[in-house]
Amino acid sequence: MIANRNKIKLMTAMIAFLFATTSCVEEYWPELSANADQFLVIDGKITNFPGPYTVTLSTSTTINNPVEIPLSLANVTIIDDQGNQELLNEIVSGYYQTSQGGIQGIIGRSYKINVQLNNGKIYESEFEELKKPVEVDNVEVEESWQFANTELEFDQEGFQFYVSSKRAESAKTYFYYEIEETYEYHSDYKIIFLYDGNSYDSTEYNPWGLAQTRNQDTLRYCWKTQNVGERFSYSTEYLNIPVVNKLPLHFIPFADERLRQKYSILVKQYTISEEAYTFMDKLKQQNDNQDALFTTQPFQIRGNLNNIDDSTEPVLGYFLVASGTNGPRILTKAPGRIRYDNTLCRADTSVETIKYSIELASPEILPVYYTLVYFENVDNPMGEALEVVAFVQKDCLDCERRGGVAIKPEYWDW
Repeated sequence: MIANRNKIKLMTAMIAFLFATTSCVEEYWPELSANADQFLVIDGKITNFPGPYTVTLSTSTTINNPVEIPLSLANVTIIDDQGNQELLNEIVSGYYQTSQGGIQGIIGRSYKINVQLNNGKIYESEFEELKKPVEVDNVEVEESWQFANTELEFDQEGFQFYVSSKRAESAKTYFYYEIEETYEYHSDYKIIFLYDGNSYDSTEYNPWGLAQTRNQDTLRYCWKTQNVGERFSYSTEYLNIPVVNKLPLHFIPFADERLRQKYSILVKQYTISEEAYTFMDKLKQQNDNQDALFTTQPFQIRGNLNNIDDSTEPVLGYFLVASGTNGPRILTKAPGRIRYDNTLCRADTSVETIKYSIELASPEILPVYYTLVYFENVDNPMGEALEVVAFVQKDCLDCERRGGVAIKPEYWDW
């Protein structure tokens, strides 16, 4: 009986302790200097893949106001260990790019970046060698579940992609992965007619004198290619055999509209330095620890860049020197059991809407597109459906307005 009482007391004490430590959280806001949110951020890379390469310069901001502040009017130069170099062009504010056919990474050479701001400050990275790449052995995709980590999330069913590598020559090899995704999507309606500022012959089905499109599918099917925001790194340091074996990378839930038609990924496997891996691993630790029960305090992660006159000045970001190989492209789509919501686009057949869309069409918004909608012939249910001209918002007709291009990639069907 005494033992039972002691157990009850112990459990009560533990519950009280947990309640005390979780029910009351005191926010801590450290005092920061006035310029603590104005660190220079340099981000870029050079690889053995053909350029152009891009380097971005910006100023860091506070967590409460996470906006990008690009830095313009800088001289950004990529230099190799044999004295070859290229001055990058600023294509838009804060974005600097090498020329087409300009400098390209060569295996065995070392590279660094030099940045001169218009205030006279000069920043450089250390030389890093472009190591021999390791080939991708295989890329796989499997149906899987991603389980929620917090109460604000929920379990999701989707596709999990994996990568495996060939055997590396060095026991300590460090990898970094980027993923390029391409997905097909369709406009909600076909473009049947258009108003280009001119009037044409009217017909029973085209009482407005609109021009008829030659190819109704011209802007119906689009493909969009972009980089996946996730970044992955991996080390073989503690493995018996320096091989990446089915490393989980990108996960995409079935509910994602990108899987509605067809979806493809291209895995780029880079070999990087130990210093670059350490930098990326610390970034991952800090991102993964956010909102966790036993999270660590945020800490400043410094890369390989320094002010040449003041080594104590914090400089954020990293200039990456990475040799890469591509894996095989994977093409997939959501299983047939997955259902997607119908379009929210509305076809308006009212005379007033079509009339005003023509009358108010300024040269800047031409051409104005129209479609046909079909209604059951109530007077003759056995007859042909009625075809009526309808106005639809341009985003629902022109697939390129959603960021893709109406050109099918050569690799799309295999």
